[in-house]
Amino acid sequence: MTLLAQRPDRYLRAPRFFSEEGRAALYAIAWEGAHERIVRFEIDARGEVVGETAITGPLPHVRGWAADAPVPSETAEWELVAVHGGSRVTVEHLEGRSRIVLERGGRRELVLDTPAMVASPAAVEAQGGTWIAFHHDLREDSCERDVAKWIALRFVDEDFRVFEPAAAMPDRDRDLEGVEQSFEFPALVAGEDGAIAIFGRGSHNFWRQDLSAQGFGPRVPLSDGEWGSRGRRVTALAIPGGVLVARRDRKGIVVDRGPLPAGGAPALVPAEVHVARELPPPSWDRSRDPARARGLRTFFGDIQQHSAHSDGVGSAEEAYLRARDRYGDDFVALTDHESFLGKRTGPGEWEYLKDVADRFESPGRFATLIAYEWTGKMYPGPGHKCVYFKERERPIVSRDDVPVGRDLVERIKALGGIASPHHIGWTGCDEEGHDPVGQPVWEICSCHGCYEHADHPLGQRGELTHQLVDVMLKKGHRFGFTAASDSHGLLYHHGECRKRDPYRTGLTAVLAPSLDRAAVFDAIRERRCYATSGAKIRLDFTGDGVSMGAELENDGAPVRFRAHAIGEGELERIELVGPGGVLARGEVRGDEGIVEATLAAPYVYARVVQRDGEMAWSSPIFSLPRAAAE
Repeated sequence: MTLLAQRPDRYLRAPRFFSEEGRAALYAIAWEGAHERIVRFEIDARGEVVGETAITGPLPHVRGWAADAPVPSETAEWELVAVHGGSRVTVEHLEGRSRIVLERGGRRELVLDTPAMVASPAAVEAQGGTWIAFHHDLREDSCERDVAKWIALRFVDEDFRVFEPAAAMPDRDRDLEGVEQSFEFPALVAGEDGAIAIFGRGSHNFWRQDLSAQGFGPRVPLSDGEWGSRGRRVTALAIPGGVLVARRDRKGIVVDRGPLPAGGAPALVPAEVHVARELPPPSWDRSRDPARARGLRTFFGDIQQHSAHSDGVGSAEEAYLRARDRYGDDFVALTDHESFLGKRTGPGEWEYLKDVADRFESPGRFATLIAYEWTGKMYPGPGHKCVYFKERERPIVSRDDVPVGRDLVERIKALGGIASPHHIGWTGCDEEGHDPVGQPVWEICSCHGCYEHADHPLGQRGELTHQLVDVMLKKGHRFGFTAASDSHGLLYHHGECRKRDPYRTGLTAVLAPSLDRAAVFDAIRERRCYATSGAKIRLDFTGDGVSMGAELENDGAPVRFRAHAIGEGELERIELVGPGGVLARGEVRGDEGIVEATLAAPYVYARVVQRDGEMAWSSPIFSLPRAAAE
């Protein structure tokens, strides 16, 4: 085994093998200070590096690869296209559907059409046709979409008939609940006798699984399985008598040698091309929106989640496809760690992630935020903060360069962005770094629980009860409320989460006149937003006619508050909360509730509880002395 170690002055990513005149060449993208370049490593038959060459000069950034050559690509082509020999496989994403198309010999045919998320194709030509691998989220037992993804195989023969392995995949388990879940990002190698080796990535390990005439062998781990930020893909190359395998692991790119797959060509059965019926995403009656009375509209989205670009699962595209097509959300933000557990996000990867966000931005239909997670040290350090931008052309401000929370908030504010702390009872709220302008909102609910107050009925990860929302509001800090899943794509978030589906453990709602990136960002920055525990509870809250999140310069005079909520299900209660706890309760009828009260308090927010335990919390309205407001 060879380790191409990461160094402070050089970070390597995205390895790809190519055969060049009978010799193995491994290409990688190298981030070196202010620039990136492509480098080539010559690899011998033992998997040892015997030479290194810079293929390009310094470039501002390298987004990724072309599909069929070790050259930079300005698009996301290599994530959606696989090429081997004369076969070209493309994944196409339509709204609510995915298609796989094979082009070969001047002919273009459909291989799969399904109302599911399909991603990351791989292809290898073998005797009699082309093997295609991909991962998807459609359960084999119910044909329903689920959280975990798994690799599937198709074989397209010379007549373009589509087959799949006759043998069942023995280790496939979409219901795993530990740290290691899913099996995705396939790579394929064909043996000399027709057997196939499948390489892929789980949530925190890389795997190999062979398929031969005897069926599937067991999945064999290639890494240590420890939590960390790894690369997305294994790259593999057949050489005489073996297979060279490379992957970016936690400490660098690992190159190894393994045996060729053997045992004969697998048995096949015909495969369906059109799989499962289409189901519309969930929706709600938008005519029943309390914010409409004030000329606003309510939009819901998950503004913190992770992909395989850090320590989660799935491609960047999947975050947007899942939010839009499966959950029917209005907006989303992908917030991968920019520097965490062996992972650093360089300029090329950052450009690529912004490209994907821009591709899914569709004003009036679906909005995306430019975002990432700044991962500071746990309490008494500054903890973790998500960073959000309205404008695309903004750089990452890294924790490696700016390790202090207050400095981070100041830098982001100067760039026109905002920051937001999260899971504050676990890693801390960074009280010293708080700024109500540069850090206008705090995430209060996610897969880690709810941090409104100690002993919360939704539970909470961590024991930092002195860092929670109620404590900090009583100290006079001003911030609005958001919620998000913080999902890494793991069922029950590997035992830390109260729900099987981690993506439905927190949502942010914004009150905005329209749906686009700028409108969503402005609503969050102005605290015209609220948090829910994952349900799309509609909630409007005003004080003397001004919206939630406002600061009233009233010297503490009484304020007329009104909250109006409509739940996804029957409501249990609606109430106003201040420093002394519950200040007023309203009337609830079915799924609707209203509370009105005149109160004098430094802050007041509305809280809604459904009979099923789902909750919503408006951003507070603050009453300030005039001198403080000025």
